[in-house]
Amino acid sequence: MSYLSKLLKPLLTATYITALSFSASSVAIAHGHQEHNANQETDIMVMNGYARATFPLAKTGAVYFTLHNQSDKDKILTSVTVSKELASEAQIHTTVMEGDVMKMRELADGVTIGAGEMVSFESGGYHIMLLGLNKGLVEGSELKLTLIFDGNDELGITLPVKKDDAKSHHNHH
Repeated sequence: MSYLSKLLKPLLTATYITALSFSASSVAIAHGHQEHNANQETDIMVMNGYARATFPLAKTGAVYFTLHNQSDKDKILTSVTVSKELASEAQIHTTVMEGDVMKMRELADGVTIGAGEMVSFESGGYHIMLLGLNKGLVEGSELKLTLIFDGNDELGITLPVKKDDAKSHHNHH
């Protein structure tokens, strides 16, 4: 065995073992991520979700996330439900400009997430409005929502409540 091959053999072995360990870790992480955030019936993954913290007596709140449709068929988010202990109702909204005024509108027909596509629910666009809050949304707490898709497929999610420092937010209702 040459001097060079004696040096390279341990290096190649170490590289191979490291590559295998990263590969196994990546599969475990991807599998775990999908199990916790996607529902087999809906094929929808929820990413980067949170509710914006409010002041204690607030009567409305906003929820944001990104939906990723992992199926080969379009999906429609038709409605959202929330515990009556938290709020009287949850609605799917969008923000539109009417002249110089930004207004929010409920989307009674829902939002379509194309096959293989992602749709972001964010300030100034699609978002979920919580109406009739029983108490403000406290930073560090969590809230549960149920997303309902066409065909009555449901996806229950738990999201953190976070302080949102963005200066561009407008007042909700």
